[in-house]
Amino acid sequence: MDINLYHKKHGYFDIDSVLKQSQKIIFCVGGRGIGKTYSTIQWMLKNDKKFIYLRRTQSEADLQANPMTSSLAKNLNDMHINYQFSRVGNKVGAIFINDIPMIYTCALSTFASIRGINFDDIEYIVFDEFIKEPHVKAIKSEGMALLNLYESVNRNRELEGKEEVTLLCLANSMDIANDTFMQFDLVSIAERMLEVGDEIYSTSDILLIIAQHSPISAKKEKTLLYRNAGEEYSAMAIKNKFILNDFTYISKKNLREYIILLNVGDLYLYKHKARNEYYVTFTKSLTKRSYTTSNADLERFRRAEWRYYQKYLDGWIYFESYKACALFEKYFTK
Repeated sequence: MDINLYHKKHGYFDIDSVLKQSQKIIFCVGGRGIGKTYSTIQWMLKNDKKFIYLRRTQSEADLQANPMTSSLAKNLNDMHINYQFSRVGNKVGAIFINDIPMIYTCALSTFASIRGINFDDIEYIVFDEFIKEPHVKAIKSEGMALLNLYESVNRNRELEGKEEVTLLCLANSMDIANDTFMQFDLVSIAERMLEVGDEIYSTSDILLIIAQHSPISAKKEKTLLYRNAGEEYSAMAIKNKFILNDFTYISKKNLREYIILLNVGDLYLYKHKARNEYYVTFTKSLTKRSYTTSNADLERFRRAEWRYYQKYLDGWIYFESYKACALFEKYFTK
């Protein structure tokens, strides 16, 4: 795949090379300050693209609808564009260029309640900071909410012979098991990319980029903040590590040494034949203790099998992959 992730001249993220690809669902995860958002907005403005600038919460979207606090204003000012901020109802902001609404600011958390706005001419959805920071409250079923939002904007364009909307999701690294990656089944893929240092994964529809070798990040590592910020923050902001994820108990095990205990959803829990050790995998085995992922069955699972979550907290359970670990936590805690 012919993608130059970093501009040869200045080293910042090269969104132009990314958006030349054919995929319509794109995820770009990279360290802070490498140019993901700035270059994306610049590309949209240069190419006269109408787009939705999406944030997770309404409070974030409201900041983007205010010229005093919007990160969009920097691009507009740097490009000497005459613009005007306005509102479309109480939940959507609009930025007019030459009296034409070119950018809409919206929130994932409230998009389902938006009525009476025609997005038929929207070509791109730019979802900025789609992976929440650790201190920020989660939105229920964020991945599903994003799918519904895309459906609302894209509608039946493909059936009518029109080009689909491009969804471009941008984030700094925080949580490999974020709800959007879970929804698009990208957790295990991202895990493998991190293991081997790959930066690009693609299918005919999806492009996933984890920028791990940014020259800007290498330069920022020597600056004042990152010399003194501590290892965890620098790992996230500079080295693009997913700081919320502990891979200590991720390990491939020989199932011949284990016996099946139970199944929940896609997961199978085994116990070691000789040691007080457990293993969670996607490898199927027959068991009478089986639970589906319905709300009622998961509640029954939590009540009957809670001791295994305690064993997990005590460090007695290993996992085939981080996806298995994330699902295990999800089944017990949600």
